[in-house]
This record gives sequence, structure tokens and C-alpha cells, in this order.
Amino acid sequence: MDVKYCPKCATELVWRRDGERQRPTCPACGFVFYFNPVVGAGVLVEVERRVVLVRRGVEPKRGLWCLPAGYVEADERAEEAAVREVREETGLEVELDGMLGVYTFGHEPPTGVLILYAAHTVGGELRAGDDAQEVRAFAPEDLPADDQIAFRTHLQALRDWRRARAVIYRRAEARDRAAVVDLSRRYPDLGEQCAAYLDDPDRELLLAWDGTQLVGIASVSRRPWDWAANVDQVFVRPDYRRWGIATCLINRAIAQARRQQARTLLAVAPVTNPVLLVYLKIGFRVSGFLDAFYPPGQSGPVTALFLAYDLA
Repeated sequence: MDVKYCPKCATELVWRRDGERQRPTCPACGFVFYFNPVVGAGVLVEVERRVVLVRRGVEPKRGLWCLPAGYVEADERAEEAAVREVREETGLEVELDGMLGVYTFGHEPPTGVLILYAAHTVGGELRAGDDAQEVRAFAPEDLPADDQIAFRTHLQALRDWRRARAVIYRRAEARDRAAVVDLSRRYPDLGEQCAAYLDDPDRELLLAWDGTQLVGIASVSRRPWDWAANVDQVFVRPDYRRWGIATCLINRAIAQARRQQARTLLAVAPVTNPVLLVYLKIGFRVSGFLDAFYPPGQSGPVTALFLAYDLA
């Protein structure tokens, strides 16, 4: 970026050291020009397990596909910009489910930062906005080719989404013991007691696999004496979080509890653990709290909420 004159007093700028960097500086008034990145907000919207993409109708990258996204205006929050961009580009009204990640784009000033959110639809009708040629929802196996995706950051996000949608979920078997033990040893907050569930007829593990790699576990206990079941723990590897795997594991725990004719599915979630929001979104209700809960891998107590999901 070519910056020559001070925007305050119009004196010609000179390059001076400011900390570890050289920056354009005004010798008259001392103004320092910072090359700050622009901020964009994008949204990964799923409709029936398909992702909504927009074919761009304007430059740059006209004719290529991208996620609904755009720059954050000075008078709005990033979350507001994300919802607005989806409405303008796709005709859909959405609610944000959470942040998926932060991606950097560009190699020379002005660079940018894309904040990517996950969202679900609450209204509207899928239609292309004024600056789009087309809008469609794609299944993971039908995504456009890599060279048809407009931006590197969007391509990276779509690859992550497709990988998460390829995860296989199933009940643990005896042959899974080594993988369960290995994962629990690598992540102390999972707890080494997980493998014991394989030997207890009233307990079981629900597993999430990415190919041959175990990436998530939900541990479930039966409580036949009070027609209930309990989700003892939900764990997803840190590099696989925020892509809906915990949601899928909990939903499978609900289905399993129904098959066992349980009337209530119970859980405990620390208030600082993001899985609490997953439980609430699925439909669990808060039924109490515990101010001295000891999660695996932590030496001190935390506050946790008791949760219940009514199956009957």
C-alpha cells in the first residue's frame, strides 16, 4: 500500500522504526500510519446437511463459488454482518450457532481476517442476491471442484466441513479398546476410565471415526431402576471441534436411550465447557447445579449444571 502524506497535517511521511517494524510516520505531528487488516464475516449455512454456496456475479472471482461472506461495516458487530450477508446473498434468514474459525487472507497490505460462523435457517427462501449469479446447497460429495472455489479461506473451510461430514459414528466394540485407551492417554480430560465401559453391560461408548482415526467419544450409562440413562461424558479431539461432531454424538446417545426404553436422558456439563451450549441447543433443560464438580483431568472443582432430556 502506497501511503505518502499524513492524513492529519498533510506532511510527507517518512519511514521510521516503531518497535520491531518500520512504519510510515509524520515528522511534523508524530502520526503513525498502521496497515491494519480488513475484517470479513462469512457463514457456513447447512440446509438438510447441505452447505449453501453462492456463485459470484461480480469481480473479483466472478463465476466462482463461495460461502456467503462480506466485509464488516464500521457500525455493526461481526455477528450482525454475518447474518446480513447471508440475507443479502441467499435470501435466507439465519441464526448463528457459533464461530467455526478465523482465517487470514491476502499476502500484501491490505490483508484481511475472515471470521467464519456456523448457522441454521429460521426463515426466508433460497434465492440469489443482486450480486450473485446463482445460489445452491451442495452435499459433501457434490461440492464444486477446488479450482471453482473463489477464495482460499473458503476452500479451507469447505474441506474442514466435508471432512467432518465424512465422520462415521458407531457403538464401540472389543476391537476398539486400543484406540480408546490411546485417546484417553493422549487427552487427560477424557479420563482413562473410558475403556472400562467396554466391560460393563450397563455402559457403552459411542465413537466417532475419521477413517482409521478415533476423534470423538460419548460415554453412556443405563439406569434401569429409574427408567433413565446418563451421558457421562462427551469428548471431541481439539482439532475436530466446532464442526458438529459433539452434536452427532449426543443425538446418537438420545437414540440409544430411546431404544433402551429410558424415559429421561441425564447429563452434567461444566458451565465453562462449550458442550453445555450443544446440550441446550439440542433441547436439554437445566434441572439443577453442582458447585463442586470434578471433571477428568482437573484437580480443582468447577460449577456444573444438571441437564435432562425428556424422552417420554
